[in-house]
Amino acid sequence: MNQVESLKHILHFGKDKEEAYAVLLNYPMEARSTLVVASKQLLADVLQMNLDNEISFDDLEEWATFIECRDDIDCTQIEDYVYALANPELMGTIDKEKITQMLSLVSDM
Repeated sequence: MNQVESLKHILHFGKDKEEAYAVLLNYPMEARSTLVVASKQLLADVLQMNLDNEISFDDLEEWATFIECRDDIDCTQIEDYVYALANPELMGTIDKEKITQMLSLVSDM
């Protein structure tokens, strides 16, 4: 598994997510270029995973925090949502109703 594959496994909650984290330890945090784009579709898929109880609110917060701290992930399409999910204490608690609203907004974009 290479760096790009590792990032994709983590972003998509792939079955090899833990291995992907281990692989990323071999790469510098500062990227020379963007390797992966966090798209609106990715966000919609992840939000739906939460609504379907496949991932928890904690998983969602971890996911957003991971995206925020990586230079090799371009999240400009969804950066406001990533910020809100990574900082629920600043944005008010995250619940199913807010996730549903986010999903609706992302789907309309």
